Amino acid sequence: MAQKHLSSGDSIHILSSGNSETVPAQALFKDKHMEVMRLSLPAAKHIATHQVDGPITIFCIEGQVEIQTDHARKILHTGDLMYLAASASHALTAIDDSSLLVTIALQGSAHQVDA
Repeated sequence: MAQKHLSSGDSIHILSSGNSETVPAQALFKDKHMEVMRLSLPAAKHIATHQVDGPITIFCIEGQVEIQTDHARKILHTGDLMYLAASASHALTAIDDSSLLVTIALQGSAHQVDA
């Protein structure tokens, strides 16, 4: 069953859902300017290098995730927030079972994955 996106004025609890195996990504809402999603990654899960046309933030709700950019390798711990400029290449690897809140400012075409 598809997850319903939030409408203006709706709310949702985004802390640990305990269902990362069955719902790895949950789009919370999207409009013409912004998309917000919750991403659940089991330990050792890797997301290959990719980029987004608009700037993004990645907030670590729980766990630890390594973020590799062109310039650095950083580990986000529970409560950490990372900002990435538009078109910044990045890859993610979950160190522990982790949940992230990802906010994307939409500009032009959506998501680009490196070949």
